[in-house]
Amino acid sequence: MSLTEPDQTRQRPRGQLKLLAVIAVVVVPILIAALMAHFRIGVPQAHSNKSAMVEPAVQVSDWQLALDPLGYGAPWRLVVTHTGACERECMALIHEARQINVAVGREADRVEHVLASPVALRDDELARLETAFPRLQRTRFDSNAYLHSLQTQPDSWLIGPQLWLVDPLGRVVLHHSNSQPGKDLLDDLKRLLKLSKVG
Repeated sequence: MSLTEPDQTRQRPRGQLKLLAVIAVVVVPILIAALMAHFRIGVPQAHSNKSAMVEPAVQVSDWQLALDPLGYGAPWRLVVTHTGACERECMALIHEARQINVAVGREADRVEHVLASPVALRDDELARLETAFPRLQRTRFDSNAYLHSLQTQPDSWLIGPQLWLVDPLGRVVLHHSNSQPGKDLLDDLKRLLKLSKVG
C-alpha cells in the first residue's frame, strides 16, 4: 500500500525536523565552545598566581643563602633581599612581609619572614630591626651569586630590595613586585599553604 500525496508531505517535515535536531545537538555545543574560547568566557587560566613565578628555577643555594632548616617540615619564607644598606624601601618590604605573615592567620606558624643581607648590618640597623620586627629572621647571602642567578630575570629584580617567596625545600618560587598590593602575594601564599603538605 503506497502513501497518498498528503501523507508523503506530512512525513517529510517530520523527517526534516529530526535531522535538524540531530545536527543542532552536534553543532550548537561546538559553536558555544568556540565563542567561549574566542571571548575567554568561562575558560580557566593556565595559572592562578598573581605574583611573578621565578622561572627558570632558582634555589637559595644559588645565592649561597643559609636557611635552616630546609626540607619537609621546614617553613615557607618571605625573604627580603637587599644589596645595599637597609633603608626606607627595604624596611617597607620587611613590614609588608610581616603583615603577610600575620595575615595568613592560623597558618602563620608555617611561615617566617626573613631579611637576607650581603654584609653584616650596622649596629643602628640591627637595633631598629630588633625593635620594629622582633620575630624577623636574619641571614647572609653572596651578592655576586645572587645577581648572577637572576641574569635571566627582569632587570627590575636586580635593583634595590626585593621580596621573594621561598618554599620549604629552598626553591625561590615567587617574586613580589613593589608596585603590587601585598594582598596578591598573600593570596598566592594562602593557596600554596592549602595545596602543599611539604611545610
